[in-house]
Amino acid sequence: MGNFNDAGRKLIEGINAHNIDAATNVYASDAVAYDPMYPEPLRGRDAIRKDTATFFRAFPDLRFEILSIVDKDERNGAAEIRMTGTHTGPLESPTGEDIPPTKKRIELKAAVFGRLNDRGEIVEERRYYDVGTMLRQLGLVPEKADEPVGARR
Repeated sequence: MGNFNDAGRKLIEGINAHNIDAATNVYASDAVAYDPMYPEPLRGRDAIRKDTATFFRAFPDLRFEILSIVDKDERNGAAEIRMTGTHTGPLESPTGEDIPPTKKRIELKAAVFGRLNDRGEIVEERRYYDVGTMLRQLGLVPEKADEPVGARR
């Protein structure tokens, strides 16, 4: 039986190598991933594979860095990661439309909570990151206002 720390490190190694098989084979075939980018969870390894391929295409230099990782027990754990990359390829939006490359760089922190099966595969993953910040960094939504709206005197 594996633990979350092992599974998380294998996942990060696969992502940083842009190895789609290594990045998705850590998931069970029936895994579910909850991601704030999507209105519905990603269901199954194939859906997670498609999502991973989408990000590899959009961010060919995508890198994840583990900032901290903990095992709660043999099957549960959490990690804080930093994601970086430059948007030089089309990014499929949740509606299925392609967002053209902006050539802008993202740098985000994220948290991930995961649960493993008895084979050490990820069966449930909950991803938390600020989609608004990512969209601002890509230049797709306006920057934050310097002062609150309506604060003028």
